[in-house]
Amino acid sequence: MSRGNGSQLSAVGVTVVSAALITAVIMSVFRSSEILAALLKVMCTESTCSPLGLAFTGWAVAGGPLVLAGLIILISKPSAAARYAMLACAGLGVVGFTIVYAGFDNLRGIYPDVVPLHVGAIAAVLALILGGTISGTPAHHTWERPRYSSSARLPTAAMPLLVVGVCELLTLTAVLLWVTAFR
Repeated sequence: MSRGNGSQLSAVGVTVVSAALITAVIMSVFRSSEILAALLKVMCTESTCSPLGLAFTGWAVAGGPLVLAGLIILISKPSAAARYAMLACAGLGVVGFTIVYAGFDNLRGIYPDVVPLHVGAIAAVLALILGGTISGTPAHHTWERPRYSSSARLPTAAMPLLVVGVCELLTLTAVLLWVTAFR
């Protein structure tokens, strides 16, 4: 695929998406207690919370969008729409992580043990750091397929995000095993 306008992000589009993501993060800080309380009402009774459900939810709010971004790379063609979708996934992960951490202090004494929620969210962030570290930088800084390998299924620039997705799934497995074995 040649570099055309259809696969490039426009300055206006990036500005609009960035403004929407920044607004969502700011609003998630202010509304985090209410959102987290509503989430915990669904997941918990007055006397207990499911540690497995909390761990999965903690991971899902931060790591799930990153796995979704990896899936977008796997199933879509390099296009501006796919790039915007991946930006939205990253923003959704930041919003989810913000809700979990900004709302925790206000709800600390109301619900029983919610530590697995935070362990899941921290595991997702650590998987992002680990995946980004071991994948390094792409061989080239574009989604274009390399010229020497036009039949390649995946562009090499997609590999870091795919490595992050694999690390996220491995971390989810580890967190769920931790909860079932030690909680």
